[in-house]
Amino acid sequence: MTLRPGDLDLADPDVFVAHGGPPHDYFEMLRREDPVHWAEPPPEQKTISPVERGYWVLTKREDCVSVSRTPKVFSSHREGPFLWQMDDAGLAGVQTQLLAKDPPEHVKYRRLVQRGFTPKMVKGIEPVIRKHAREIVAEVAGRGGCEFVTDLAMELPLTLICELAGIPLEDRQKIFDWSNHLVGADDPEMSQGANPMESSAQMWLYCNELAAQKKESPDDTLISKYVHGEVDGEKITEVELNNFFVLLSVAGNETTRNATTHFMRLMFENPDQYELLKSDVDRYLPGAIEEALRFSPPVMQFTRTAVEDAEIRGRKIKAGDKLYISYPSANRDEEVFPESMTFDITREKNDHISFGIGEHFCLGANLARMQLDAILREVLTVLPTMTLAAPPRFQRSHFIAGVKEMKVRW
Repeated sequence: MTLRPGDLDLADPDVFVAHGGPPHDYFEMLRREDPVHWAEPPPEQKTISPVERGYWVLTKREDCVSVSRTPKVFSSHREGPFLWQMDDAGLAGVQTQLLAKDPPEHVKYRRLVQRGFTPKMVKGIEPVIRKHAREIVAEVAGRGGCEFVTDLAMELPLTLICELAGIPLEDRQKIFDWSNHLVGADDPEMSQGANPMESSAQMWLYCNELAAQKKESPDDTLISKYVHGEVDGEKITEVELNNFFVLLSVAGNETTRNATTHFMRLMFENPDQYELLKSDVDRYLPGAIEEALRFSPPVMQFTRTAVEDAEIRGRKIKAGDKLYISYPSANRDEEVFPESMTFDITREKNDHISFGIGEHFCLGANLARMQLDAILREVLTVLPTMTLAAPPRFQRSHFIAGVKEMKVRW
């Protein structure tokens, strides 16, 4: 079937399940025929969070980058960075989060929290990350097979979040479940019937209790540093701390877990690249990680809202219009990436935007890359015969490119 603009509803999670992730054939057509596409939501919605009005779909890398770098015109704050519509109370809550702040407020808040994610800090905990990675792989090595997502991909980011934030390791299952409820709201298996707002409230309460403990007993964990630290004489407020805790728990867990899983999935789907990588892990792993991030970004889209009239490729954007930034499409833009639909771990220039762009570039990018290198290096060297044992099962979502289950054997 020949796809035409408007044929697919990008707010329908089932579209992404059917395609095993982003509908790349549709995005390829849009880049060619309608790179700034007006999408109208259908009358019947299949998502827990309704998309009630039309929006612009940006599929070219240049446009995604330009909009992301122009917050004075295209705001993360005005209606939040998510595609779905929220009531006034929900929007007010989202607008207190780092993801939904514009300069100058964003600059101040980011300065308060980014010191926990400097290159120096990441380098300092590298031995701990690599030690955990060795232990995680050693734990399953003798089994002959495992469920990759929960046994391998999940453990390192979740353990690290707990250690960095000062969360007792015995509580890591709570963090895992709460974050799944938040990003898996459209997937009944992941949400387990939980209300995402209730799960968010539980995380806030947990953070308050944790912060109270750190006030009484300071230590070197991030929560303790944020509770006691100041920037330019200002402390992080309780709301800012709670929001950061939710962001750290969700973004630091879900995205790295899915990036790890997608990496191995892509290796199984591209055996020639898999063999090349194993022939010289030191040489090819860094480039392979970047190519996997380009090919399968864990976050598929964020949105911006125009605060004034604008124009993109001749299309008139009105104040109040929402714009959908497609990272999977931008990462396969033929004008930027030669043979963009080919998975190539030797790709020399790889300007993907899977960590975002502009002031909202991912705070934890360095930490994520370090974790990916650590766990994947162990898998590739200790379990070099790993293969897929059953087809992966994908998360039902139009926002997160998640893999719920991927059984492997060796």
